[in-house]
Amino acid sequence: MQKKIEKMRAEKEREELEKALVKEIEEDFKVRQKERLKYEKQWVLNMNFASGNQYCKINAQGELADDGKTFYWQNRGVYNHIAPILESRLAKFSTVLPNVSVRPKSDDDKDVAGAVMAEKLIAETFKKCDLTSVAKKVTVWSETCGSGFYKVVWNENSGNKVGELDGREIFDGQVSIIPVSPFEIFPDSIYTEDLQACTSIIHAKAVGVEEIKKKYNVTLKGEEIGVYNLNKIGSTSLNSNEVVSDAVVIIERYEKPTEDYPNGRLITVAGGKVLYNGELPFINGEQGKRVFPFVKQNSISQAGCFFGTSIVERLIPVQRAFNAVKNRKHEFLNRLSMGVMTVEDGSVDIDDLEEEGLSPGKILVYRQGSKAPEMMSDMSMPEDFNQEENKLINEFVIISGVSDVSSSASNATLTSASALEILVEQDNSRLVMTAEEIRKSFIEVAKQTIRLYGQFTVGVRAVNGVDSYNKTKIYYADSISVTSDDVYLESENELLYTNRQKKDMIFKLYESGILQDDEGKLRPATKEKILSLLGYKELDYQKGLSRLHEEKAQKENEILIKDAVEVDYIDDDSVHIDEHVRYLLSEYGDMQTDARQRITAHVKAHENNIKLKKGELNGNN
Repeated sequence: MQKKIEKMRAEKEREELEKALVKEIEEDFKVRQKERLKYEKQWVLNMNFASGNQYCKINAQGELADDGKTFYWQNRGVYNHIAPILESRLAKFSTVLPNVSVRPKSDDDKDVAGAVMAEKLIAETFKKCDLTSVAKKVTVWSETCGSGFYKVVWNENSGNKVGELDGREIFDGQVSIIPVSPFEIFPDSIYTEDLQACTSIIHAKAVGVEEIKKKYNVTLKGEEIGVYNLNKIGSTSLNSNEVVSDAVVIIERYEKPTEDYPNGRLITVAGGKVLYNGELPFINGEQGKRVFPFVKQNSISQAGCFFGTSIVERLIPVQRAFNAVKNRKHEFLNRLSMGVMTVEDGSVDIDDLEEEGLSPGKILVYRQGSKAPEMMSDMSMPEDFNQEENKLINEFVIISGVSDVSSSASNATLTSASALEILVEQDNSRLVMTAEEIRKSFIEVAKQTIRLYGQFTVGVRAVNGVDSYNKTKIYYADSISVTSDDVYLESENELLYTNRQKKDMIFKLYESGILQDDEGKLRPATKEKILSLLGYKELDYQKGLSRLHEEKAQKENEILIKDAVEVDYIDDDSVHIDEHVRYLLSEYGDMQTDARQRITAHVKAHENNIKLKKGELNGNN
């Protein structure tokens, strides 16, 4: 009986602690919502302007309101320049898809092989997660609202199937890369610029109760939730039409490691219940630390602010002015075409004129003895309208950094390809800062990807790789081989150094003779690489033969450490000599004397083979 009472008391205490924790998380979430509200309203305004709803404003109460007409006859046409500017920027940024490389920890063959395996893991993960589409979605958010986010997590229900247990399929797991909108991210301080410098981050979103039931095995009561403001519908909501039915708000609060919680803490709350309360699940930081599984991508960073600003926000005042000028211009044209009539007071039926206007052939009756109605003369379109319109169009270009070089009137006289090329480069250079933000986010996503594989890979996992000739190969990796997370970008910024410029540089290097060997010949391996860079690798008659010889020589290096290897007649001796000498020099300090002697003897055998083949050739001649 006593044990039962103690158990009931412990259960009651647990429930009270859970309620207190839920209350704390929900109150913290409301405080962060209130602190972020001004940014949220601006994001909604940006989205409205980008989609063409440009007669709205944020009123004195901080709410989104319609900017109504002053007079009933006023035009309210929308001449949307923001949308094409946004599309042009997104099209340019879609070319920024850098190749990620991994630098080995040392020149040891195992570390080099581990770095190569890490690159293959990253490439396979990026392909399976369709990172191209994910990056485009994040860039749309960052360009519209100022910031977009990647969430890099481990999905144990994905990857390669390894078996079944109790009727359930078991997978080896895989990294998932998820695009996250800024509406879902709530930092502990709006004024902390760096995401990882925050003390805690809340990720909140509307999720269907069925999904929560499936993931956490908890039944909750669903409601209609606003997608952007995460408020229950019925309360004040700017976007009451953007709703998710039968859903709840799931709040995930990530807390960085502290003295009390050395591995950090993740608390997940939804529908008044605690779904998870434990340490941060991912070892995704440097030196085995646990950090937030998010990567932030800004369009334009703001000093002393967590969220970035967008080009749309800067263009809104210009767009308002442009709409006003165009509408006033059209109203003036209406006056010119329809005319403005002056009539003596009481001389005509005003109501009839207002209703029917002056239709062709209309008989206009006016009071006898009064002055006949007449049209106002000396009306013409003021040149100020055209001047102001051109100034505003120029301001769109100045602010956005996007111009149509090929059709711009100011560039119509340019016929030189070099001059147009310089203009395009200048146009692209305006976007370099944002492009660098995209490249930086790729590096961080790749780093977290490698660290997660190092944490969760158990035993050996198969990795699909593709060689330079699109030939699929299967490699095998374990957590020990994937140790280096020193990720870097091999290529220059794509907006500064285009593919055409790269090809031109290759031709210049070839013409200068730098790529030829001492005998003035282009080695097969160099030729293979050049054709690949130019995009014509299918023209290489050797079909990657040089690379196969390199791989064979590298395997021979591993054998030569312990045993001798005979030279094959089919070997490309020059390629083999280079690989063996490179290996000997890189491992010289740690290599045993007998191993050095075996490699040296093997190299001499290749040199003799070269002489033998030349002798046979001369004999045949």
